[in-house]
This record gives sequence, structure tokens and C-alpha cells, in this order.
Amino acid sequence: MHRKSVLLIILSMFSLSSATLYARPKVSADYAVTKSYYQKLISPAKPDVAGLRLFFTLMPKGGDIHQHFTGSLYAENYLEWIEKEGYWISKSDYSVITPKDTDKLKDTLSVKNLRTNKLMYSDFFTHWSDKDYANHYHDQLPPDAQFFNTFVYFSKIFNGNRKYYREGLLKLKERAKNENVQYLETMFVSPGYQKPDPVFDVQVRNSVINTDNKEFRALLDGFLSGVSQDTLFYNKVKQYRDLIEFSSNGINDDTFTLRFQSYVSRNSAPSLFFSGLYTAFYEANKNKGVVGVNIVSAENDPIALGDYRLHMQMFRYLKEKYPHIKTSMHAGELTTGMVMPEELKYHISEAVSVAGANRIGHGVDISYETNALSTLTRMKAERIPVEINLTSNDFILGVKDEAHPIRLYTDSGVPIVISSDDPGVSRNSLTEEYVLLAGRYRYSYDEVKQFAANSIIYSFLEKDEKERGLQLLQEKFAEFESRMADFARRN
Repeated sequence: MHRKSVLLIILSMFSLSSATLYARPKVSADYAVTKSYYQKLISPAKPDVAGLRLFFTLMPKGGDIHQHFTGSLYAENYLEWIEKEGYWISKSDYSVITPKDTDKLKDTLSVKNLRTNKLMYSDFFTHWSDKDYANHYHDQLPPDAQFFNTFVYFSKIFNGNRKYYREGLLKLKERAKNENVQYLETMFVSPGYQKPDPVFDVQVRNSVINTDNKEFRALLDGFLSGVSQDTLFYNKVKQYRDLIEFSSNGINDDTFTLRFQSYVSRNSAPSLFFSGLYTAFYEANKNKGVVGVNIVSAENDPIALGDYRLHMQMFRYLKEKYPHIKTSMHAGELTTGMVMPEELKYHISEAVSVAGANRIGHGVDISYETNALSTLTRMKAERIPVEINLTSNDFILGVKDEAHPIRLYTDSGVPIVISSDDPGVSRNSLTEEYVLLAGRYRYSYDEVKQFAANSIIYSFLEKDEKERGLQLLQEKFAEFESRMADFARRN
């Protein structure tokens, strides 16, 4: 079959069930042997985890399209930069101390001294990541607080040091290529613009929260009118654009592509949230490197819960203004006991039906939702995939194995994408996510290939970029199957 025809078949999967297999132009002997070898690895009552790890280390995985930049870097990377800057580490809480923190300089140690103090060095990682959280006793936070608190440590390193954004992206590129990942769509940084307006906060929360309501829409219109006249807004946009250009310059090559999502934190007052969200949409509309907009931070935070429907309507309002802007939304990263039962009933549904999400991140609480059946049907029909993050769902929510809804999604025909989320914090990789996928859920080799293809198909790349990406992925699979089949025949 002609290569172009193969690409057209793959792209036609937009309208097919996610159970549709990755397009194969021809069933080769190498493919058949590789498929049989993979089946051998997952067939025992206890899957061959070491064998699966070798298999997925070598297997091309397409893209990683749910990944947070700062949470993807390892604590060791940050220590390297802290040492370069001549900063210190607080002995009391392991935060970064700079020469400006004059009141804290006495209670510090250098990175060199931290590394030589084995006890403190080990303890450092329990603050900056999830390392050793479960394998020995120590004083510890609840898992969700432990996970989200790590991000507080990272920001100080980047203040005034934009070179580390670029260094970080280069490190992520190197790691991606080492594990056969050809595309990263990373949640990089927020544009940083916020316009506080306490009067707006009260008015918009007291209004009938629906964009069909003229009063509500007028409030949003009026607020954005003020933003458009704010010099700081344009200054922040320019700084953000310059940072994107500087950090990503020269990173893309023939076998690797980097794109960014902009985002806004869901745990702030409505005026701060909406001004930040508008800035993210505005920049995605102007900057080719920014391919989408997201909403981040803990979904069970009181503000996030209280303003959830308001946030969805704000997304809807901006999607109407910028209908071509893609959105991937953290929704349903919740489970029973974490919040009141009522809060598990509507988050994914509203992200899809109100906010118009193009992809859903996590989607773990789908089984609890009142409109789950219609939401699943709509996601299947409109090809709205779920970004599956097995490691972080296990750690933050305690949801794993049969309790995870991954099979519910695929059995319902909803496409899924396997992603890493925050591999630096979780100290994992996209490869490990595939190992968990295969070992826990025994998906077939054809299904696994489909999931890898989905990471390109449902990315926010342009159509011609997807075609090139899928062609590259197909070539990588042919090479992989040749190597793996040769190994299987000799063993």
C-alpha cells in the first residue's frame, strides 16, 4: 500500500472507534513475531515485568501530550542549577535560599554539603519529589498534598534565570529521544498576567453563571475591555512570547517536535483566573508554538470546587471568541472520599459539554458522574480522548488496577492516550506508564500501537505535522519490529 494511503487511513481514525487498530499497510513476519512475543510477556498470571520494560524501552511511543514542564524535571536537575547559581538549601524545609533572603541565610547549607550529608540528602528528595514515600516510614503529608507541594520548590530557580527554561527543555528532549518519544506537548509556563478586581469577583459569582445570560456575558465583556487597555497585559504577553522563542529555538529537528500548552491555575479569584485564561487564549491565537490551553492545579481545592462551573463557562465564552484554539482540560482528577459525593457528579461532563474540551486530562471520576453514559457516548462520537496518567492517579488518588476507569473508556469506544504527567516528581517515565498499562490491563499489541498513534492523532499539531509524525512513527515501528523479532527468534 502507498505510504500516503496509509496516512489517510490513520487520519480517518478521527471518526472511528478507539478500538480500531493502528493502520498496518501489510502484515509482515516481523510484526507477527513481535506481536506473539509481546503476548508471551503479558500472558502469565504474573506478567514478565522486566521483559515488558525492555520491550517498551525500545518501542516507539509517539508523543507525550500530558506533561508538566517543571514537574517533568528531576530534583537532581534542579540541584545542578541551584549549585550553578550559588544558592543554598534551607535546613528546615529544603526550600531554595538566595542572597536576597537575608533573614534565612544562617539556617542553610550548600548543595555540595547537602550531597555529603546522606541523611539530609535522602530527606531532600522526599520533599522535592515522591521518592521513598511508600517504601519506609517517615513523617509525611497526605499523597495529594505531597505531590502538589513539590511545585512550590521549583519556581525560585527560574526567577531571573530564563536560561534554565531552555536547559530544562533540552534535558526533556534528550530523555524523550532516549525512550523513543518523538513529540512533546508540554505545559510550559503561564503567561503570568493577572488583573485583580474584587468588585468583578463578587458580581460574577452572584450572577446567573451561564454565557446565555446577558448580564453574565456583559460582566465578562466589560472585564476584558479593561484588560485590553492595560499596558501590563501587553508587556506580559511580550515577555511570555520572548521566553517561548528563546527557550525553544533550535530544539525541533527531523525526528523531534516540541510544542507548548499555555495554562491558568484554577485556585485563584475569578478576576485573576479569567485574566490569566484570556491571556493564555490570546497567546495561543498569536504564537504557533503554543498549540493549546489548559487548566491546572488541585481540582479538590476549595476555590477550584466552588468556582468549577464558573470556570467552565469562562472557557465556553473564550472558545466562542477563539473557536480554533484547542483545549486540554484537567477534569475528574477526583475520587470518592476526597470530596463530597456531589462534587463527583459533573466535572468531566461540564468540561465536555459546556467548556468544549478537545481532550480530557485524567478523567478518573467518570464512574461517579450523573451523566456518565451520555458523556461517554459523546466522547466516542466526537473523538474526545482521555489522557491516562496511571502513576499519578495511583499516587494522588489511590486509584489503580481494576478501580481505574481505563477499561471503561476503551470498552466504550473512547480513545485514550498514555502520558507521563509529572515524571520528575513521580520519578517515572512514559516507558514505565506503558509497562503499567500492559502489566495491569493486558491490552493487545495492536491496541498498544493504537495508543501510541493516538498521541499524534489527538495532539494539537497541524494536519500536515500529524501526517509527518505518523509517517515517522510508522517507520520507527517497522525498525522496532525488525529488532524485536530478531531478538525473539534468538531467544
